Amino acid sequence: MVCIYKISGTILEPTIVVLVLVILLIVNAWIFKNIKSTRWRNGNLTKGFIAFFLVLMGVLAFILVLPIDKTLRGQILGFLGIIVSAGIALSSTTVLGNLIAGLMNNSMKRFRNGDLIKMGNFHGRVTQKSIFHTEIQLEDSNFMTIPNLYIANNPVKLTRKANTVIATSISLGYDIPREHIEKALKEAAIAAGLTDPYVYITALNDFSVVYKIHGFLADSSYFFSTHSLLNAKVMDQLHAQGIEIVSPTFMNQRRVEEKVFVPPQTVKRAKPEREEDPPEELVFDEAIKSEALETQKDYLKTLTQKEERLKEKLDKLKDPKEIAAIKSAIRRNSEMKERITQRIEEEELKQKKHKG
Repeated sequence: MVCIYKISGTILEPTIVVLVLVILLIVNAWIFKNIKSTRWRNGNLTKGFIAFFLVLMGVLAFILVLPIDKTLRGQILGFLGIIVSAGIALSSTTVLGNLIAGLMNNSMKRFRNGDLIKMGNFHGRVTQKSIFHTEIQLEDSNFMTIPNLYIANNPVKLTRKANTVIATSISLGYDIPREHIEKALKEAAIAAGLTDPYVYITALNDFSVVYKIHGFLADSSYFFSTHSLLNAKVMDQLHAQGIEIVSPTFMNQRRVEEKVFVPPQTVKRAKPEREEDPPEELVFDEAIKSEALETQKDYLKTLTQKEERLKEKLDKLKDPKEIAAIKSAIRRNSEMKERITQRIEEEELKQKKHKG
């Protein structure tokens, strides 16, 4: 009988440790499965980190309560420490680096979903941010996954939502008056839908002058199509003004026959043609949806803050009429939160099915 008590006493503590660990893992999975907060809606990574930490602590506690010699226990703990240290050291340049970079990027809030960014040769709109990587949708509508470590080590150009500057350059000969060129370039920028155009002379080459026309775009959602339209209008305006767009080298080598390389002007129709829809709505479809989803989440946070302020105000009121009015406002606010939360859940489910 005494022997049975000793055996049960030696295995009781390890058994308790294992049971507690299993219960904590189940609770962790249940919490992240049923949580409704939009802040932790994409909490799979957080759940995984918590589970890893619980398992690590559970293994450590299990070793500490094992009925073994202290010397052997110390050797096991030392071996476990070597394994963990080696794992951290081997992954520090990749996984751990991306993890730290992701936390830094998210805390700095350098950009958000839907923003137009440029990193090196990558130029597109953000569709998804996570701890390890950032996904952008390129101008050809394809997706590019960029490690956060790359983003942390390289400059990121963030295009402004409104009043961003669009520019294009062109080189023309010295024989053309500067005033005529600048006037034509400004007219081209206005025709492309830009405002407050201005011209820089960026280089005086041996045989040509480089002009750069700038203009302000009201909505950067149409950045690429407007840039293309600006190039087209620059060509049209220069040709309409009789200004020849041709390489100075070619101009110096041709025979002097006084032939001007300006295409003939087409006859304008009495009724202007309807402008085609900009392609950005098709190219950046996922980025636009992601931006709209991010906006809804921000509005949901605003409603939550408003509800908290109303509840604080309600605690201080004594007039029954004012109390009834505040309660009614809280109820409307809660109904609005429920509708927005439902829309967010439906949209996130659609995005998962689309990507899956």
